[in-house]
Amino acid sequence: MIHWLKRLLRLFKPSPKIPDNVPTVAWLMQHRATWGYEPAPTGGHTPTASLYRMYEYWVLGFHMGLRTEVEFFFNQPTWAIAAIPDPKDPDPPRYAILSVLPYYMIRAFNRLIERGLPRGSPAILAGDEMERELRARPVVLEEEPAWAAKVPPLADTLTILDAEGEEPQPRSWSERFLSMNIISESPYIFFV
Repeated sequence: MIHWLKRLLRLFKPSPKIPDNVPTVAWLMQHRATWGYEPAPTGGHTPTASLYRMYEYWVLGFHMGLRTEVEFFFNQPTWAIAAIPDPKDPDPPRYAILSVLPYYMIRAFNRLIERGLPRGSPAILAGDEMERELRARPVVLEEEPAWAAKVPPLADTLTILDAEGEEPQPRSWSERFLSMNIISESPYIFFV
């Protein structure tokens, strides 16, 4: 089968709880400079696969990829954040990062929902009538998955470099990542 066709078909193949061949944090950190702006290696069209792609983009420092994946998830209205299955990832650093990302997704999603733009809204709002219809919909805010609060902090401190490949400055550290013993900036994932 042609290589590009295999890649395309992989996007629509249901993923198991942990997608195949998910790179570790250490591998991603070692390959940051050479990875460039390639698509994340994890395929699949499920909430879990999407969360793993967010993890990959975050560790790689590819912020545009991360924001694009968060927007993709937002546009899947049947994928409630609270319903993301517990991946029970055996790799502690990866599992810790996966447990923090829903918090930031909620901040981005609820910001739009509270402003009258529910999930599944059209990309272009055609007129006042469409805007009124969207604002009339019930406000359904997103919540964290229960498993995220049960993931233990890392025993050893992990540092995720910033987009320039430098250690983040203390003033930019994320409190949520710090609670997992991870030094990292807060992801900027607001997409509208």
